[in-house]
Formats: sequence, structure tokens, C-alpha cells
Amino acid sequence: MAGSSGKRWEVGPQEIEKEIENRFARAGWHLDGGFADHLVIGYSEDGLSILARKEAWETGDEPLFELIDHERDLTYAVWEIPTPQEARDMLKENGQPSRE
Repeated sequence: MAGSSGKRWEVGPQEIEKEIENRFARAGWHLDGGFADHLVIGYSEDGLSILARKEAWETGDEPLFELIDHERDLTYAVWEIPTPQEARDMLKENGQPSRE
């Protein structure tokens, strides 16, 4: 898992979900709002996703994100939001088979 900076986000718990969405978009991810009550999902055109679960923004702590390569069935947890290309590289180097 990529390291944490150990600090809290500079927005309140109510704003974290929106801030996550904004950061996903700025990093180049497309947003899927279909699970808005439970997850924030970013996806790329080439089979990658980044997830932030509701628990991630309810605590007020720095959220943990899950990278997923759907084609290779790999996952990897990170503290920072990567671009889709950075995510592909991280998954290639560090991804683990999903636990489904």
C-alpha cells in the first residue's frame, strides 16, 4: 500500500465526498455517480477504477483509495489519488489478486 501522509484533509467530513470527486476529476478520472450513497468511483477508458468507500469520508481522517484493474483482476490500496496512468503502473508493480 502506498504510504500515508498521516494528516487529515483540510475540509470537514461533509465536504470530503465532494472533495474526493473533485480530486478524482482533476487527476483525470471519469466519475460514476451510480453509487453515490455508498462509494465515489472514478474510472478510465481502459478498465481501471479508483474507489473511495463511504467510510473513507465519514471518519474525517485521510481516506484510503482502492485501485482496481478489472481486466487483470488486481487491486491496490493507496493514500494519494494517482492519475489513471500512475494507477496502471502501481497496479502492474504492486497489485494483488482481488479477494472475491
